[in-house]
This record gives sequence, structure tokens and C-alpha cells, in this order.
Amino acid sequence: MSLLLKGIRGLSELTIDTDKDWADKRIEDIGIPLTDQSLLSRGLVNIYHCDYGLNWHDLGNITGSCINAMAYLGNGIVVLGTSNRHVWRSTNYGATWADLGAITAGRIDSMANLGNGIAILGEQTQHVWRSTDYGLNWADLGVVASDIPQELAYLGNGIAILGDQMLHVHRSTDYGLNWADLGVITGNSIDAIAYLGNGIAILGDWSGHIYRSTDYGLTWTDLGQIDTISSFTAAAYLGNGITIMGDIDGYVYRSTDYGLNWANLGVISAGNQIYSMASIGNGIAIFVDSNGNIYRSTDYGLTWVAMATITFDSAVVVIYLGNGILALGDASGRIYRSTSAFQLWRV
Repeated sequence: MSLLLKGIRGLSELTIDTDKDWADKRIEDIGIPLTDQSLLSRGLVNIYHCDYGLNWHDLGNITGSCINAMAYLGNGIVVLGTSNRHVWRSTNYGATWADLGAITAGRIDSMANLGNGIAILGEQTQHVWRSTDYGLNWADLGVVASDIPQELAYLGNGIAILGDQMLHVHRSTDYGLNWADLGVITGNSIDAIAYLGNGIAILGDWSGHIYRSTDYGLTWTDLGQIDTISSFTAAAYLGNGITIMGDIDGYVYRSTDYGLNWANLGVISAGNQIYSMASIGNGIAIFVDSNGNIYRSTDYGLTWVAMATITFDSAVVVIYLGNGILALGDASGRIYRSTSAFQLWRV
């Protein structure tokens, strides 16, 4: 396909160059020019489409072990943790990865970005580890959790929370350096956390209860057993007060009032556990399940479309990296990546 346009052509005639693999390119969304004149004024321009999880590229088996957690740290830097205790790191939006070695004593179960290059991870032996250099080096903070630290989340203002399998919530107010045990909060293992902004956070537990905090995770209110069918396993905040939760049997629940009231949208992924959910912005969301399926919503989680079964194993974690790019890790150690496509045009 020629990249040279002779004269000015209408935007309807511009097409995406699908013959090229742009997976290792950093994409900045400059938008589609509104008129031919604006196209002309740019001279040499990139015209492309952000598909936000529509298409996926298999990077292959990177880690050789189950990818349990991922965190995007900004500036194109991504870290992931595996069941065999390794931390892997990418500096190009997940296109290539470097193995930092076996960092922890046990399986890595959770990760979170605390901003300014600070990241934390929780591992099977109840330890929390902390990095202050964008995931390059890690310090062991010792035993923090009461049991396996299933979920970590950053609430802003230096405040982080940890939910474990022993029903406890732990809280840090100094960017993950020191932690306080708030005691038994839930009635079962905590497997889903989301921060909704303005100090509001929610927890979903293994008995189908949702707990809500309005003071940055210091105190919690039990909203009751919202999921009477199964156990909550994933959550994401989509903006505008809209939050979603998924459970072990493929049901999706949705709140439009910052987690106060919930509607059962029914079973979306029949018979499959929803492992991970991600918000992409503009009402677009993704979730992945135990059968390797990807589901996508473009209306703030109200309706869902099955995209594809792309993995060779369970799709365990999916995160959004910005610039239209997502990364997905599965139970066998494979990484999949969704990126924007673009074509260079000269006018």
C-alpha cells in the first residue's frame, strides 16, 4: 500500500494500514483531522484508530508461569507478578519484557501503582514488597497481611488498602511504607476492590457481600449480600459514579450511584469465573474470564459483547496502559496486547 497521497483526498478514502504490526509503537491519540484543510496543514501526519480492546496480538509465552497481577506505573512502564515469584518489567507499554528474577518468597497475588514511581505487591507468605524506582528494585516490608493479600488498591493522598483471605483490611497512609490492621471487616475472603474517587472505595467478598467506605478505607459499611448467587471476584470503576463487579459464575453487577445500590445484569459469561475487569475510559470496559474469553462494553458496563476466546488458558488479569493500549496475562504465562493501528500519510 502506498503511503504517498497525490493531492487532497477525502477522509472517507483514508484507510488503516493493517499490513503492518504497530505493537511496539507508542501511540498518542492526535485524533482524526476534521477537514481536508486541517489534514493539509499537518503535512506529514499519523492517522489512526484507537480500537480499545477490539483486536489482540499474542506476544507468546513470556513468563512460563501464571501471571497473577499487573500494574501500570506510567511512562510506558508496566510490571507483572507470577506464581513462581518472579517480577517482570516492560518499559515500552508491554511490547517487550525483562525478567527481574525471583523477588519474593511466595506466589505474587496482587500489585498496585501508588504514583511517582512507587509500587507495591502482595505475596503468598503475607509479605508486602515496595518499589520506589518504577518497579526496578523491591524492598521487603515484612509480614503485613493476616493471610494471603488478595487485593491491593491505591486511594490517593498516599493511602493504600490491602484485602486478605482472613477477612482483614490493612491500610497505609504513607505510600505503602507502614501498615495498620483495621481488623476483620468482611464475612469472607476479599477478592475485589475498587476506588471510586472522593474517598469512596468498595470491597466485594467471597460470600457475595459488598462493603463501602467513604473515608478513604478507614471505616466500612456492609451493604448486605448483593450477590445471592455466587462470590465476587473482580471490580472496576468506570467513571461518573458507575461501578461494576463480576463473580465466580459469570454474573455482572452494576452501580450508578458510587457503589451504594446495585443491579444484577445477569449471567454474561455462563459458567466462567470473571477474573479481572478494566476501565478504558469513555464508557468502554473490558473483562476477562477463566475460559480465556474477552468481553467488552461501550455503554458503561450496561451491555456486553463477547469479543473472542484468545488465550490457551484462563485469562487472569487485564489492565489499561493508556494510549488505547491494553495488556492481558493468562494462567500459562502468555501475554496478549491490544493496540491502536495507524498509517502514515503525506499530503
